[in-house]
Amino acid sequence: MTESEFPHLHATARRLGGGPGLERQELRALLCHDCNFYTPDHEENLECSCFSILARMLERGLITPAGLSAAVAGGGGEKK
Repeated sequence: MTESEFPHLHATARRLGGGPGLERQELRALLCHDCNFYTPDHEENLECSCFSILARMLERGLITPAGLSAAVAGGGGEKK
């Protein structure tokens, strides 16, 4: 996979840096904008399972925006 497959994810990950404490709006920018089903005027109460899972992992510090970006770019994600 290349960065061009998820341009919003990579750009948002670079802007946000890393770590927990992201606002819901930031999570949507990171996780939803590249989705084929995303529309900017969607209801905020509607969240897919992928969003819920990734948002919880980000909120708990299990992954970072940078790690997620690296993982989908083929970089393998974070190493512990």
